[in-house]
Parts: sequence; C-alpha cells; structure tokens
Amino acid sequence: MPQIFRKLNEYIDSKATNYVFLGILLALSFIIAFFKITDSDVWWHLKTGEYILAHGIPSTDPFSFTAAGSRWVTHEWLAEVLFYLLYKLGGLTLLIAFKAATSAAIAYLIFRFGRQRGISAAICAAIAMFAVAGMSYMMYPRPHVFTFLFLAILCYLLFGQNQSAKAVKIQRWFIIPALFLLWANIHAGFILGLGIYWIVVLKELFLPGESPDPMLVRIKQSLYPAVLASLICLVNPNGYEIYTYTIAIAGNPTFKSTISEWVSPIYLGRREWLALGILGLASVGSLAAAFYHLKRRPDISLMVVGVAISAWLAMRNIQNLVIVLAFAILAIPFTAGRLRLAGYDPPEHGGSLWQKPAIALLSFAWIIALFVLIFNYQVRDDRRDYKLFDSGIRTSAFPIDAAAFLNKVNYSGNILNILSDGGYLIWTGYPRWRVFVDGRLDVYGEAQIENYRKVVGGGVGALNVLDQLNVTAAVLPMPPGLGDIRNQLSVDSLWSLVYFDDYYLIYMRKTESCREIVENYGYQTINPLVNGYGLDSPLKLERYLAESQRALY
Repeated sequence: MPQIFRKLNEYIDSKATNYVFLGILLALSFIIAFFKITDSDVWWHLKTGEYILAHGIPSTDPFSFTAAGSRWVTHEWLAEVLFYLLYKLGGLTLLIAFKAATSAAIAYLIFRFGRQRGISAAICAAIAMFAVAGMSYMMYPRPHVFTFLFLAILCYLLFGQNQSAKAVKIQRWFIIPALFLLWANIHAGFILGLGIYWIVVLKELFLPGESPDPMLVRIKQSLYPAVLASLICLVNPNGYEIYTYTIAIAGNPTFKSTISEWVSPIYLGRREWLALGILGLASVGSLAAAFYHLKRRPDISLMVVGVAISAWLAMRNIQNLVIVLAFAILAIPFTAGRLRLAGYDPPEHGGSLWQKPAIALLSFAWIIALFVLIFNYQVRDDRRDYKLFDSGIRTSAFPIDAAAFLNKVNYSGNILNILSDGGYLIWTGYPRWRVFVDGRLDVYGEAQIENYRKVVGGGVGALNVLDQLNVTAAVLPMPPGLGDIRNQLSVDSLWSLVYFDDYYLIYMRKTESCREIVENYGYQTINPLVNGYGLDSPLKLERYLAESQRALY
C-alpha cells in the first residue's frame, strides 16, 4: 500500500497531472462563459462602436430623445470599437467566444501564478475555478470583462516575489503604464487597478521589509513609475474627466436604486444564491488571506479587505474580489509551518503519503461541483432556451420580434421603452428611431430617471408627458413585466395596439406619421391585457377572428 501511494504522489507531481488539471480548468472556464447574450447593455455598446467608426467618438448623446445633446463621457470607447469589429468579423458567436476566451485566460494566469510559486496543480486549478465561478454571472461581452483581465494581469505582476531588478524595472516603466493606457480607454475599472498599484507602491516606500534600499532608490524604482502610470491614464478622449466621472458614478444613488448589479448583495434575494454563496466564501477567504499576509505583505492584506468591503456594497464588485483573492491566496508563503497550520503536512516534510492524493481528489471534486452549480444557475431562467456551449441571443430577454415589426413597417420616431430594452432598440433601429432611456444612466441624470419611472409606471400625467415629448410608439413587455402605463395606452382613444407577441406589446399614437401603420395593423377588438383577449360580446366575434388571424400570421 505505501508503494501505491508513493506512485500516486509521483504522478500527482508529474507534468502530465499538471496538464490534466490545466486542461480541465481551461475547458470548463471557456464553456462556463460561452452562453447566449442575456445582458441588455451589450447592444448599445455595439452600436456605439459602429457609431465611432462612422462618425468619431461622441461627446453628447446621439441615441435618445430625452437626453439628446447631454454630455456623454464615452470612457469605454476603445472596448466598444473592439467589440463591434469582432461582431463584424464573426457575429455574435465570435463575441461570445471572445469573452469565453477571456475567462479561460484569467484562469490560466491564476493557475500559472500558483505553479510558479510551487503550489500543486490541483490546488491552483481549484482556486482558479472559484474565481471563474465568481466571474461567471457577469461574463458578458461588455467592457468590464477587460477590467477582469487587466486586474488579473496587474495582480500577476504585483503579487509576485523574488523577481530580478531588471524584470521589475521593465514591468514598472513599460508593461504597467501600457496596461493602464489601454485600461483607461476601455473601462472605468482602471481606478481599482490604480488603487491596488498605489497600495503596493506605498508599502514599498514606507514598509520595505528587510534590507531595504535607500529611500531615494525606492522613490525612483516605485514612486516615479506609479506617477507615470497615473498620468498616462489622462491620454484619453475625455482627459481629466476620466477621473471625476468615475468618482461621480461610484457615489451616484441612482445607479444603486436602478441597476441590480450596483445593488448591495445584502438586498439580494434567494434567486441570487450563487452570488451570495460565493461572496460568503470569498469574505472568509479574504479574512484568512489578510491574516496570513499581515506581517510580510500588509499591502495585500489591505487590498483583499478593501475589495471585499466594496463587494458587500455592490454586487458587481464580487468579480473583482474573487480575482484579487485568488492571487492573494496563492501569494501566501506556503512554508511547512503554515501548511501544518492549515492541516496539511506534505510527505517531503514527514507527512502521510495519502494527503496529497486526497487533496488532488478533493480539488477535482470541487472543480466539477462548481461547474455543475454554475450550469444550474445559468439555466434557471429559461431551460427551454438554454444549451450548453451555445451562442446567439436569449429570445425572451429582448424585444426581438417587436423591433423586427417596427423595421418591417419602416417606423421612425420617438419610442417609449423600459430601461432594459433601450440597448436592443438602439442597436436595431438607430438612427430611424430614438429611445426614451437605456443603461447609460450617467447620460440621463437623476431627474430624467425619476421621470422615466413615473411615466413607465403609469403615474399621474404620464400620457401628457408622452404627448409633450412627441412619443409616437411604446414598446412594452407583457405583464408582469415593468410598464403599467400599458393599461392606460390600451384604453386611450389616441393610441392603438399594433403588435403583440408572447413577450411584448407595441402601441402607436394615431398621428399623421403613424396613420398608415395604425390603419393596416391596429387592433380594435383584441386586447391581450384583459381576460378573453377582449372578446366580451358576440357582436365582436367576426372582427375578433379576423384580427386573430392577422396576429397568428
């Protein structure tokens, strides 16, 4: 029996096992992130990329009629151009493959970092898989996926030890500034990266550890490159506004009250069990990592605690936490003493021969369990429309057929819509039509968002607001979705239902510009919002049947 365990230990330490765990990790990381588009902001990002290539970087809003001409800090312009070029090259499938490849690349960086520090392939893969799980429900083809990748690269560079002076110099003066130059033109998450970088720099300046270089040398090696990286972020179309904008957005209460990913996980219901579970485990891991790093790398301790706090303030920061935490755990000096403290005594230090195979087996089980949990989380909304390793669009998430109808009838004008549909309507119909609102809340401002809530909710005077804004069409989800104003539109003599499907309704105002559409497609009897779809009298049967045939067609 001891001989068998010795052979197992040798195999676990072999290159073959390394490649097996790495292969499993990369494959599952890619598959997990390869799913249909379900996020509404993807679409206005794509349209912005198209707009930039045709007209240049906009400084005011071109897509809506409620915020037309308002200042727009297009801080994600480079990502939007890149995404649009990917779309033109390979459609939605290539976009989805790109973000799946990004997920795998981050997993690889975490795995490689741990292996370089002598940690077993099984443990490295298990920790990387936890980070992948934490990112999974936000792996959309949106600019923030670059922040995930750049954050992983930054941690890979900053958390390492025993690097040569030449390697550190190249990183600090060339690689990191170049990274921030890209980052500041791709996503506002560069602010988090700068914060992490400056924590490391301040530690190097004032808590240099054993045998420190003179202060002037440390200033030259650490401070000056950090100043360069901070200044180079100003090389963007918006100049210094890239800093002020980011700070303003982070403290904007409208974001926290309107967009779910900005809401504190404290207020998440059971539906978000994956996010809550990962955050709970990550918080415990953060405290443990902070404790172990406190003596030698207090900068890492401060980082993980700070990012953990931010994750409790906004759900979207959980992804940043799991990335930083993965590197922080793997950066712990796994000396024999600390391994014993953690309950593991390797054979080379006199421990049992069965421990290493057991840890490898548990790591494998952990990886598979996380994959299964994530898969079940992803299919929870629509099992009929979900396939493993699938591309395209989740049909129930967007007004796909409704927008196709508007295009078929050549509609142009101002559209009332709910916030989550604005992006898709921008993508499919701009510049022929403009939207009421979309996910760019910074463009609309708090007053307009409150006006949107009032109108869509069917508040007092909502129809008058539509009249004042010259709204001629309303694309609204079927109940129980947002949009109680549909009840007012369905009975108002100035509006007519012209389209409906299983998910959406379209009402059109009886104006001269829409007269032909209303005459050809208007429903006078059918009303999907009432029992019987409006058939409340035998006298309406003939017209009801005729309209039903048109609806079916």
